[in-house]
Amino acid sequence: TAKVNERMPMFVGICVLVAIAFVLSRSPAQAGQAATPSVVPTTNSQQINSVPEGTAPVIQVVPTANSNVNAAADVSDNGPVIQVVKPVGAESPSSTTTTTSFSTASTSSADCNCNIGELRKAALDATPPHIIECAAASDGESQSACHLPSATRYAALKQKGATLWMTGCSGAGKTTIATALEDRLVKAYGKHVYRLDGDNLRTGINRDLTFSEADRAESVRRTGEIATLFADSGVITLVGLISPYRGDRDAVRKRHEEQGIPFYEIFLDVPVDELKKRDPKGQYARVESGELKHFTCIDDPYEPPLQPEITLKTHELEIEQSADILFRRLEMDGILEGAPKLTP
Repeated sequence: TAKVNERMPMFVGICVLVAIAFVLSRSPAQAGQAATPSVVPTTNSQQINSVPEGTAPVIQVVPTANSNVNAAADVSDNGPVIQVVKPVGAESPSSTTTTTSFSTASTSSADCNCNIGELRKAALDATPPHIIECAAASDGESQSACHLPSATRYAALKQKGATLWMTGCSGAGKTTIATALEDRLVKAYGKHVYRLDGDNLRTGINRDLTFSEADRAESVRRTGEIATLFADSGVITLVGLISPYRGDRDAVRKRHEEQGIPFYEIFLDVPVDELKKRDPKGQYARVESGELKHFTCIDDPYEPPLQPEITLKTHELEIEQSADILFRRLEMDGILEGAPKLTP
């Protein structure tokens, strides 16, 4: 017992030293060390959780005398601001704190007075129209030098790429005719064809879009860009979209013309009374009952093409007759290289 009493102070001292070492190891970083990156709230009371699609960040370097800065958000006309807070006298990247604030978004649609269509348009307008894809191309010029020459591609595929853009009211037969033409071109002639329409696009790339005017315009723009790429690759691309606004369709045409890709606007011209009789999806009945509002060609506008390449009055034609008209136009224009010639 006497020996234990003699050694007790030493044992207690060791325990105290261990405790002090443990506390020091858990203490905050000393001044001059790198602070932990943190997300800083904006100056208003709203919590920011998202960035509007297509909005480019703005990067600012803000000097400060304190490395542990709780920087306020900065508002920029160009988009969300990423502030890099740099302590005064710091030289190395390790001594900076990155604080990110999203100044153009809101947590809920109820708190946000922003117009996503206007934001998207502003972002697109601010995007450089030309990107240099490879060293062989120049800024603002054609980027064709970066790709396999079209003539080489088309000769190998034995066909040319083209887009057939079918527009018209719901129920006019866009998908039905496109499917019939696709079936004929692929099975009977071995052509490379793909069909794009509202249904298969809204399950993926367009599933974030509503049926507002701005979102319809974005749907047409995205579909037009996809069709341009497909057709440029030599695929005969069949698009079936209501695409109610003339300006949106004209913009897609322009994209094709800029790249020398054949574009056919096909107007399915069917009277509304006939569409109501067909009503394959029961939508016109729902409009009549008041269940559906803002339905194109009824209480939302549809702007028919002024000079379409082809007009199909599908209420006066059989499905195969409409498909044959389109097939013959492709054959006549040389899109179907290698396909047997048809007698008039």
